[in-house]
Amino acid sequence: MRTLWPLLFGSLLLAQVDPKADNLIKRSRKKLRSLESFTVQFSYQVENKADTTQKRISKAGTLRYRPRQNKFAVDMGDLLIVCDGQTMWQYLKKENEVTITPYNPKEGFSLDRIFRIYDQDMKVRLDKSETYKGQTIHKISLFPISDTTDYFRVEVWISEAAELPQRIKFSHRDGTVVDYELKNFQVVSLPDSEFVFDTRKYPGISVVDLR
Repeated sequence: MRTLWPLLFGSLLLAQVDPKADNLIKRSRKKLRSLESFTVQFSYQVENKADTTQKRISKAGTLRYRPRQNKFAVDMGDLLIVCDGQTMWQYLKKENEVTITPYNPKEGFSLDRIFRIYDQDMKVRLDKSETYKGQTIHKISLFPISDTTDYFRVEVWISEAAELPQRIKFSHRDGTVVDYELKNFQVVSLPDSEFVFDTRKYPGISVVDLR
């Protein structure tokens, strides 16, 4: 599964740093980095605005994550992806088949990468603040300084109270828009066994080992 992450805004606008937006991003980054491990429910939609013949893709699932070690497990019902930071297992439940590959953080499964956008060199702008379901949400736009990225804008909705992203939207140069919603962050202790796929638990499983 791959997530594809025309800069049309004026140079004067992007040359300015919005202090409030910058502070909100830094606070949220600090909060995320403080989490040793957590679980979060997510949903996302992928739509190509430039090609209306392509169908919109919608998925939902649960992510278990140790961000500092690049260890994660994501369950999307028919698909289970597990990674121990070096090896990644992608298990198709209906087919009872698992594909094993080396983990490359720059390719393949990308939900884990959305939590690392704060580390990239981008200009930031506070678009608006609003109240939603009793909590204050700040909408911030981020624009990559480099034009080599496959996306030209990232929009982040951050909760004032939790200091965590509630929604992240990527607009790509090819017209693809990927929109994530995140909810129910839970800080929990996750054992190492959560991030290793044990084929012995799946009788008759077909293993495709590409390492």
